Amino acid sequence: MIEESEPFALTGIVVAEVLQGLKRDAGVIERFLAQWDMLEPRGFDTYRSAAAIYRAGRGKGITSAQLTRSSQPLRWNTAPAFLTLDQDFVRMARMTGLELYSGI
Repeated sequence: MIEESEPFALTGIVVAEVLQGLKRDAGVIERFLAQWDMLEPRGFDTYRSAAAIYRAGRGKGITSAQLTRSSQPLRWNTAPAFLTLDQDFVRMARMTGLELYSGI
């Protein structure tokens, strides 16, 4: 994505998970991650949408992690496609029509 100059942004939970896992050079990684745009929740509707996605998925036998539920509504307001290796996310994308980045 970066090499192809695709739009790129991070979610807060992704940043937190990356930084929590670091054992050294945290400052270097923090500065690197800080250069990207951040996708942030947009109030109540973000969480209402996330809950609706979760319920729809659960009705079809699909369950997902908190990251998946909270990130999908963020995408619909901003990003053209998501990059993920998370299989829960992939299953939810199939159900919701969410576009995933395929350049991996």
